Amino acid sequence: MPERRLRTAEHGARGGGPASRPTLRQRAGAAALEGLSTLVAPLPAGALHRIAHVVGAGWYLVAPGQRTLARANLRRVCQWLDANGTASPRIRRAAHDPAALERLLRDAFGHRARYYLEVVRNARVDRAFLERHLQLEDPEVADREIDRPGPSIVIGLHLGALELPAQYITVMRGRHAVAPMETLRNAPLQAYMERSRGRTGVEIIPSRGSRTALERALARGDIVGLIADRGVGGPGVAVRLFGATTRLPAGPGVLVAESGVPAFVAAGIRVGWTDYRAFVVPLEAPPPGTRHERARRVLDQAARTFERLIAEAPEQWWSIFQPLWAEEQA
Repeated sequence: MPERRLRTAEHGARGGGPASRPTLRQRAGAAALEGLSTLVAPLPAGALHRIAHVVGAGWYLVAPGQRTLARANLRRVCQWLDANGTASPRIRRAAHDPAALERLLRDAFGHRARYYLEVVRNARVDRAFLERHLQLEDPEVADREIDRPGPSIVIGLHLGALELPAQYITVMRGRHAVAPMETLRNAPLQAYMERSRGRTGVEIIPSRGSRTALERALARGDIVGLIADRGVGGPGVAVRLFGATTRLPAGPGVLVAESGVPAFVAAGIRVGWTDYRAFVVPLEAPPPGTRHERARRVLDQAARTFERLIAEAPEQWWSIFQPLWAEEQA
């Protein structure tokens, strides 16, 4: 892929043009979310997550198009994990039994609804919450990567509790983090999401034209967070993921390759109704080569790590609700 295309992919964002004037419905929706956040904040988390899961089951019933796409993506994941010997017993069943796959699909809708609940409850995540509800898969590795002097790049994915790694980094480890957010066409919702995510202590910047701001953050010694499990604009870089070719955003690979800054993949998955398990997986520095070759090596490593983490809970990978592979886009 020409380097010009890599540069284009770095800056792609949903709804790339200027946002239009917000409609009354958009403003009302954002205001409702603010009100909901205030309303649910003091309520018991376990009960709220159970309610959200039921809402997700209703969502499953009324969204046939999303069911079809997510079912095809989830089936691919389960069958690949089974064929490669990395499937848990329940995922192995889903790979062969349509009824088991459908149960997993319903759970996927439930977990998607639970993510939005977590967004409106971000203000409740403090040190006491994390100490009580978060378990690190390998605390020594996590703290070594996060506490390393100087800058780091954390690559995330749409798995489980998306904001959880950032919350651990900022709240528990006291690091300053900067992360771009894709631009939504709904400006009031965009502002709400920026405020909500900003409550975790992460500095949110617009994704379009973010390259300079991210380089400055690294120069200051900050941690930069990037999501890389699906493209949101631009052609991306073709990699193999679960046995088929997909495209991941070029930006994370290019930034790691060009900066030479240490990078790791981080994710948080739900365990039961109120608890979470977090993973931090270091990436190796790419070997010498062209800019394109080194960026691709980074993204290949990230893809292998994504496969390993998604295997823990495929139903929590909410990228399955998006076109990921050419076969599912037809």
